[in-house]
Amino acid sequence: MKRIAPAGLLLVLAAVVAPGQVETVKVKIRAILVDRDLNQKPVPFLVVSLKREEGGAATEVKTGLDGTAQAQLPAGQYELSTPKPAELGGKRFSWSLKVAVAGTETQIDLTNDNAKAEEDGGGALRSAAAGDLNELFEKLKNSVVLVHAEAGDGSGFVVDPAGLVVTNNHVVESSNYVAVQFDKKRKVRAQVLATNAEKDVAVLWVNLAAFPEAVTAPILPPGAAANLAVGGRVFTIGNPFGREKVLTTGVISKVDKNAITSDININPGNSGGPLFTGNGQVAGITTAGLRLLASIVPIDYARPLIEDARKKAAVGNAPSAELLPVEPPDYFPPDALSPLLQQEKMDTRPYYFDAGEFHVIIITPPMNYFLRHAEEMAAARKAAKRAGGTGQAKPPASAIEDAQDYLAVVGVRVEPKYGALLRVRFKNGFQRMRLLCGDKELTPVEQRRTPFELHNQRGKTVDTTYAGYYSFLPDGVSPQCGSVVLQIFSEKEPDQPVTHTVGPETVARVWADLEPYRRAHSGAETKPQ
Repeated sequence: MKRIAPAGLLLVLAAVVAPGQVETVKVKIRAILVDRDLNQKPVPFLVVSLKREEGGAATEVKTGLDGTAQAQLPAGQYELSTPKPAELGGKRFSWSLKVAVAGTETQIDLTNDNAKAEEDGGGALRSAAAGDLNELFEKLKNSVVLVHAEAGDGSGFVVDPAGLVVTNNHVVESSNYVAVQFDKKRKVRAQVLATNAEKDVAVLWVNLAAFPEAVTAPILPPGAAANLAVGGRVFTIGNPFGREKVLTTGVISKVDKNAITSDININPGNSGGPLFTGNGQVAGITTAGLRLLASIVPIDYARPLIEDARKKAAVGNAPSAELLPVEPPDYFPPDALSPLLQQEKMDTRPYYFDAGEFHVIIITPPMNYFLRHAEEMAAARKAAKRAGGTGQAKPPASAIEDAQDYLAVVGVRVEPKYGALLRVRFKNGFQRMRLLCGDKELTPVEQRRTPFELHNQRGKTVDTTYAGYYSFLPDGVSPQCGSVVLQIFSEKEPDQPVTHTVGPETVARVWADLEPYRRAHSGAETKPQ
C-alpha cells in the first residue's frame, strides 16, 4: 500500500497489463480533520470526485459516517476534487489534488495539511472559537439542570422564565418522583406538564425562585434548522454521571427531519440536555446511548410541547420552591473504610430483615465496602497462609482506591420475595416507601424504582417486577428517633403500606457506621439528636 503525501507528491508505480485487459486499483479514501482541541474528526458524507487526466467521465464517491470511501479505478493519474466543502471550527475545507493510482491498492488521506481552508462567514450558525466556547459555557451553564427520576438521572435545560424545563421523555417516563437540581445545594420538586414518548421529549415545570441565577437557553428560531450543515461545530453542556457541569464539543455528521447526527460524546447524565450551535442556540435534545454517533432530537419537536406547557403553567399552581436534600458534599472518609480489609468477619444480620412480602437491606458505607471486598480478601488471606505467612494479606491497590468513592448516605433497598407454588413468580412489586424517625418522615436524597428480574437456573427471565432504593442523610436514622418505622407500599396495595419497626440494634449500627463522617464534619463525636 502507498499513501499520498500531504504536499501532493506523486508516486507512480509501473504496472504490467496484459493486452486487452484494464487493470483496476482499489482506492481507499479517508477524510479526517483535526479541530482546535486537537481532536480527530471524521468527515462524513463528503463527495469526492476523481477524474482521470487521460479523459473520460469523473467517478464520484461519498464518505460514510467514519469518513472513509472506496472505489475501483483504472491505474493512472487523477485529479481529485471535492464539489462541496466540509465545515469545521469556523472554516470551510476543500481539496484539489493530483494523485497517482497504481499498484493493487492506493490510500488517499484528505486532511488539514492538503486542504484549502477558508474562513466561514456563515453568520448566526458559524462555529465558535475556543475563547468563544469558554464565554458561552459561562453564559449558558445556568440554563442546564440535573433531572432526577425513579429510573435514573438525566439533564435538562430551562426554556422559559416561568420555569419550563425540556428533557428526554425516557428520563421521567412513568416516574412518580421527578426533581430538578441546579447545583450542589439546590434541588426542588418538578412537575411533568407535557410529553411526547415517540419523539422522546418532555417538558417539566419547576419553581425558579429556588435558583434566581437560572437563565433561559435560547432556542434556534423556527426555520433556522435548515441552515444546519454537515461539519458544523456544536457543543453541549451536561451533567455526565451526575457530576459537575461540563462542556463537550463535536461536529454535525448528518441532518434530516427526524434527527441530527453528531460525533459528540453523550454520556449517561447528559441525556436530555441541549445541543447548542456554535453561537449558543439550542438545535436539539441530546440522548445518551451506546452508538458511536449520537442521535439528537431536533428542537422543532419540542416547540408544540413547550407551547402546551406554557398554557398549563399559566393557569396552574407553581410547584413548591422548598429545597430537597442533596448528596453530602464530601465522600465518606476512606481511612474509616480501608482498615475493614483486615477484618475477617462482620455481623451483617442487623442490615437484613423481612417486611411482609419484601426483603429489606440497609446499606451503609462500611457494610457495603466490607461485602464488596470480602471474597477477594478471603482469597488473599488463604494465599498468604499457603505461602507460610500468618494469614495477613496485603490489600490490593484497587480496594484501597475504591475506599475513596462511597457516598455518606444510608441506603434502604427493598426487593420483592418470590414464591413457587405452581411456578416461580414474584409475590408482589415495589411501589414506594416512607421512612419515619418518630412522627417525622425523612425526606430521601435519592429515590429509585427500577425493574427487578427473576431468573431460572438456565438464566432465563421468568418474571419481572420492581424493586426500590432510597437513600437518606447521615444523621437521619438515629437512636434518638425513639422509633424508626419503614412503610412499604406495594403494587397490589398502593394505598395500604406494610409497616415494619426497624430494630434498635439496626438503628444503633447505622448510627455508629456513619459516625466517622459526622465527626469529620463537626470536629467531635456526635450524639443522637
